[in-house]
Amino acid sequence: MRATRWLLAVVVLLVLGGVVALVTGGEGSGRGSVSEIPGPTPGAPTSRPADPAQATNTPTPSVSNARPTTVRSLFARTEAGARLAAVAFLEVTEEAVALSPSEAADLQRTMATGGFAEEFAADTEQRMTELVQAVPGGIKLRVAPIEARSIADGEDWLVSIWYVQAITIVDESVVDDWRTASYRMRWEDDTWKIASFESRRGPMPGRGTQPPSDTPTRFEALLSGYSDDGLN
Repeated sequence: MRATRWLLAVVVLLVLGGVVALVTGGEGSGRGSVSEIPGPTPGAPTSRPADPAQATNTPTPSVSNARPTTVRSLFARTEAGARLAAVAFLEVTEEAVALSPSEAADLQRTMATGGFAEEFAADTEQRMTELVQAVPGGIKLRVAPIEARSIADGEDWLVSIWYVQAITIVDESVVDDWRTASYRMRWEDDTWKIASFESRRGPMPGRGTQPPSDTPTRFEALLSGYSDDGLN
C-alpha cells in the first residue's frame, strides 16, 4: 500500500472513530452517567417524528453561531426542541474540527450536562490531539443529517440521527461516511444538553461503480461559497 493510502486509512479511522466522536463521545459505546443510549427503553413510548408545525417557530442556529449561550434562547422544552438541539450539536462538529484541542474541549464541555461535561471535554481533547498529530494540515468536514428518531425516556429524550459526512483531506482524497449518532438529551440550565452519546457506523447504502468525482482541490473549489446555513 502506498504511503499516501496508508496515511489516508489512518486518518479516516481517526476521523470516523474520533473527530466525529467530538460530539458523540466515542465509537460504539455509550459514555457518561447514562450508558444505555440506543434503542427504546422498556415501557417508554416510541414517538412519532416531531410535528413540523411545532418546530416552525424554533430557529436552528447555523454552525457559526451554535454556541450554548445562543442555543439556550432557541430550543423549546419539547420533543421538537430536543431533536433540533441534537441536530445543532451534531453540526457543530464541522466547526469543532478547525479548533485547537483545548478550544474544542471547551466547546464540548459547555454542551454537556454537569455530570458528563468533564469526561466529554477530556475525551474530546485527547481525540483532537491525535488528529492534529496525524493530520497537521487539518481536514474539512461537512455533516448532513438525513433522518432522526426521538424516544421519550422519563424527562429525557433519546435522539438518534442518521447522517452522512464528507471529509476532505487536502492533497489526499475526499471520503464519505454514513453514521448514526445517538444522544441522550436532558434539560438542564434552561436548555437541552448532552447527558451521554454514542456513534455507530451505518446504515450505509450500497455503493455505485463510479470513482470519486474530483480531486480534493477541485472538490473544494466546486463547493466554494456554499454553506448549510438556513437549510434546517
